[in-house]
Amino acid sequence: MGISVAVVDIGTDKVVTLIGELEEGEGIHIIGVGEVKSVGVEKGVIKQLDTASRTIAISVRKAEEMAGVNVREVFINVSGHSLKSENFKESVSVSSTPAPVTDAHVQRLLELGRGKSVEENYEILHVIPRYYTLDDQSNIQDPRGLSGCRLSADIHVIKIGRNYSLNLQRAVEKAGFSVVGRVVSALASAEAVLREEEKEDGVLLIDMGAGLTDFVLYLDGSPALTGTIPFGGINVTKDISFYFRLPGDEAERIKKEKGHAFSDDVSEEEIITIKPRGETKQVSIYRKELAKVIEARIAEIIEGSDRVEGVFTRIERENFKISQARAGIVITGGCANLEGITQLVEDISGLAVRVGKPEGLIGLRDKVADPKFATAVGILKYALSSEDIRISPSKRVSSQNGLKESFLSKILEKVRKFFKDIA
Repeated sequence: MGISVAVVDIGTDKVVTLIGELEEGEGIHIIGVGEVKSVGVEKGVIKQLDTASRTIAISVRKAEEMAGVNVREVFINVSGHSLKSENFKESVSVSSTPAPVTDAHVQRLLELGRGKSVEENYEILHVIPRYYTLDDQSNIQDPRGLSGCRLSADIHVIKIGRNYSLNLQRAVEKAGFSVVGRVVSALASAEAVLREEEKEDGVLLIDMGAGLTDFVLYLDGSPALTGTIPFGGINVTKDISFYFRLPGDEAERIKKEKGHAFSDDVSEEEIITIKPRGETKQVSIYRKELAKVIEARIAEIIEGSDRVEGVFTRIERENFKISQARAGIVITGGCANLEGITQLVEDISGLAVRVGKPEGLIGLRDKVADPKFATAVGILKYALSSEDIRISPSKRVSSQNGLKESFLSKILEKVRKFFKDIA
């Protein structure tokens, strides 16, 4: 048996729990999945503590029953409108004459970056060194052991309003579990669906969920900009509901079954039937009209408008350019399942676009091989590569017969950190 951990993706539309094991020579083996409709959570904010905690408990219980384990501690995702990122450059002296760089030098450098980013009522979640410079040697990925006099680093810091994080943790604890790790949703999704060569070339990851659209721009292998737009699939559903006078659940069904995000690809003649409020029988509409409503909202979230700051306008405001994503754009999250979304984003951006699905899994992979599970799978990858898991694996998830620890030494070399953060 490998080390087992449980992760919970707390979203606006659903709460997903995954239980996975790291199997030597095989990779991540998913042994439990729990998915329930989210209640009491909206756009990353806990709106009703009791109902949110009950929903979390049900999701974890379903995964426990499938995996045959008892969960005590979990890793969770964090997102919300207050999430923001900053980049700093810091330097420390190594020695007056060339001397080897140690862990202590790197730690001090990153703590300087953390200190510069401290802000009242904000909590720092990740401190990520993008690359190092040692004297006149630039773009160094790991300076430890190299000799020099002065070490510098470009550092990416991600933080969020303290109340967002605190209330998420309270909901999980009220459900009966301890939070042992937190991952920003965009970074988690990136770990689930991005390829290393894409990160190196420059890629934009857009995770369109129900209530939020998270994004992260990778340049030269590391995150350069991380953020959140407070709109998502629910806004598309609300637009359909308003425009065609449909109940919310019917608008959601029509979106999933007949929706299309690029109206140019929809025939002028194609007809679909709907049943608006107040009507006693179904009526016919052109599918192209439905596509135009969906397209308008998705385009606004991606590109921005006079009334909404979209992903692209946020990137430009932070002095980056979309063209820096030479490997293109990867769309994931529930909205990535909308037909025509890649064509729309390609049309807007002029870049190559693909849908990102979780990869590199065994076990119950068919159950999570869907863009809507990207964040949950990414948290699991992070959790199973975290240094925390090496300390006391028996505390994470226990089997009904107890978790053996003797195998730990066998996998230490297989485990690596996906993020170079110290948060």
